[in-house]
Amino acid sequence: GWLLRALCCAVPRSIRTHCAEPFTAYWTCIDYTGQQELRRCRKQQAAFDSCVLDKLGWVRPELGDLSKVTKVKTDRPLPENAYHSRPRPEPNPPTEGELKPSPFGSRLFFWSW
Repeated sequence: GWLLRALCCAVPRSIRTHCAEPFTAYWTCIDYTGQQELRRCRKQQAAFDSCVLDKLGWVRPELGDLSKVTKVKTDRPLPENAYHSRPRPEPNPPTEGELKPSPFGSRLFFWSW
């Protein structure tokens, strides 16, 4: 809890202290273009990215990197029932005795006249 709270507050603070002007130029460009198109603000994005790289050492991830699946190496054992599947139900028991047709027909079919 406290680590996440400290981290979430430290990132905007470090951007605000080191790269405030390029960040402001970048978000105002995005905000003031009619449909918030990122392609119209590549110049401001490049200035912001270079400032963040030079002063903070952060590299912008390549397009699509954040949507890739990452496998995490762990010491935990695999779960026994990974898909939380239920056991198969018991089959219906065999019917006992003689089955006769219903004297009044089926409930699923009726005459419409």
